[in-house]
Amino acid sequence: MGAISPEGRIGDLAEHLHDHPSMYDFQRPPITLREYDQALSAAARRTATAEVLGIAVKRIGPPTLYGASAYGPVVRWRSPRQTLLLDRGAQGLQFSVRPTTELEAAERARFASCTHCDPASYYAGVPYLWQLYKEAVGSPPLSFPSVPPAPDWSWLQESLTALLGSWWEQVPAQLGPDDMTGFSIVPRSIDQRSLGRITVLCSEAEGVLLLVDDRAVPGGTPAAVMETRGWQVQIAGWWQRDFHDLGAEGAAAAARMAVEELRLREVPSPSAVKVVDVWCEEGGLLVLPGLAIGR
Repeated sequence: MGAISPEGRIGDLAEHLHDHPSMYDFQRPPITLREYDQALSAAARRTATAEVLGIAVKRIGPPTLYGASAYGPVVRWRSPRQTLLLDRGAQGLQFSVRPTTELEAAERARFASCTHCDPASYYAGVPYLWQLYKEAVGSPPLSFPSVPPAPDWSWLQESLTALLGSWWEQVPAQLGPDDMTGFSIVPRSIDQRSLGRITVLCSEAEGVLLLVDDRAVPGGTPAAVMETRGWQVQIAGWWQRDFHDLGAEGAAAAARMAVEELRLREVPSPSAVKVVDVWCEEGGLLVLPGLAIGR
């Protein structure tokens, strides 16, 4: 018998851990599948995720939950008894299988125990920033843990930076180049009329994209003012800005601009806004545990 190809090894591991895990498999360290670290280019990281996920899907079907942390994919084939996890470890992309209750309890503890030393390290430390259930294999948990609401603007900006950076890299790799994800930020109070709505979108074609509804401002904000703020195009009372040309840096730039726009529209604090219309173009339940805005 000839040597097993890397693709065959990944497929065999996926099938074994998903269908016939032993007691040892539940206790063993994660198994590295493919080199994957931040030294790789974003294109190489996307390719690695897409390739490994594609091999697994061919063998055991689509995952229960797509998703990612600040450092890479967090994809799971979940049942009430066990979860096969594809994520990024110290050595690269890895498989592990764990009892579902044990895994999810440990993840909830990590959401709760991340020390608020600084916002960047806090959001980098949560187990995942977003998850998408597309009604495939298995069932999602009844509830998802989440980060607390941002106590100030710096925390909100870091939350948005982490989430959008994860989207920018992982949405095309996991969901395909044509899928788009998005959500909107709106005021909690009807008294905050000048805010309107800020919509955040992400796809491979557009990168990260911001839209702000300027129709609530009587007569609209002057074009020169909006252009000075960085907005590019006005469409039927909305202003648009895309960050596709900035590549991986677009996430941080979009997060900074969204927060600046909230403050320029005299939103007093992050607690004065909420998130609505969280969606994925191809359907499914999209949740954002890493977004520090309440619903």
